[in-house]
Amino acid sequence: MSKKIRYLTELDLARLEKCAAETGAAPARQLMLDELLERAEIVDPREIAANIVTMNSQVTLVSDRTGEAVTWTVVYPANASVNQGRLNVFSPAGLALLGAKRGETVRFTPPSGAVETLKISRILFQPEAADDFAL
Repeated sequence: MSKKIRYLTELDLARLEKCAAETGAAPARQLMLDELLERAEIVDPREIAANIVTMNSQVTLVSDRTGEAVTWTVVYPANASVNQGRLNVFSPAGLALLGAKRGETVRFTPPSGAVETLKISRILFQPEAADDFAL
């Protein structure tokens, strides 16, 4: 089975590369980013479709298993707080969401080890769609 293409903005890519190269950053960050880049299409921030999850996008997901909805914002590691709904982009769920389209189903394995399958039901906020190219 081929992996789905993920769409990343040039600005998001530059910031993700900086996060992966930070002093003291977990070596796994660069490996995770490399894997994402193998299936990524890099686009100008002004050209990204509004139905794509980008950095700082707020999305509502529905669990295939439970039908329960959850809302997360995909953020850089320094801003992450699962309790506040801010999901680290370098987590399995964060990387599964980044660059995915509304309506797609994403699969990832959290630390618990049980595979999660979530459908992106809504993108409540995407910086580029709001003409915010600095967020």
